[in-house]
Amino acid sequence: MRRCKHAVGKILVILFTALRVGGALPAFSGQTGTILEKIDRFRVPYTEFLIRTRITTYHNDQIRESALFDAYISGEEKSLVLQKEGKNRDMKILYREEKLWVSLPGSSRPLRITPIQRLMGQASNGDVARIGWASDYTAEQEGEGSVEGVPCLHLRLTARRPSSTYAAVELWVRKGDLRPVKGSFYLASGKLIKTVTYDAYEPFGDTEILKRMTITDMIKSSDYTVFTYEKIEETSIPAQYYNKNYLVHVKGL
Repeated sequence: MRRCKHAVGKILVILFTALRVGGALPAFSGQTGTILEKIDRFRVPYTEFLIRTRITTYHNDQIRESALFDAYISGEEKSLVLQKEGKNRDMKILYREEKLWVSLPGSSRPLRITPIQRLMGQASNGDVARIGWASDYTAEQEGEGSVEGVPCLHLRLTARRPSSTYAAVELWVRKGDLRPVKGSFYLASGKLIKTVTYDAYEPFGDTEILKRMTITDMIKSSDYTVFTYEKIEETSIPAQYYNKNYLVHVKGL
């Protein structure tokens, strides 16, 4: 009888330990999309909207380049990015049906590009054309930790389709409200390519919205790129603007 109780006790200890190790994993089971949608609300406030982004690149804390982009987002599958200032002013980038196209100033036809290709500094095309994570990644909890004194959940995001900008992302989000704090971004080879800190938020309705983030190069730590979100507003544009064959005709935005 004592042996039986001892065996049952050992099983209970093992089960309890397993639950402790798993942390909050049961809360994520079957709710991956919901969890990422909650995280996305700090960057994706509407279904159709405009987000204006100032991108500034630095070397040894000195400005090297600055440009302004307007991104029109339509749901999870369409976006149109217009460069408003900078050396490639009037460039257009279109994302539709998991494909990315660019129309350069003076060109007569759009060219296929990839999300991971460099836009400027440490910023990739996908960093401006693909705002949210919920449609591109699945999430698993790796554990918990602290980032700059902020208690966080540590998540691992894995690309769910080839058009995702990164193969994998390690993301630290603040416990309680899931606000992004820090991210590490990986290529398909497993190489860590960049880190991102989500530096500042501002009030937005009954929540907060991301105001500024910094992308740091993993090879040259003296090189970094700052995204400052200057404007977010709910709006829509004509459907034909999301057609690659119409890109060269898009004007007036």
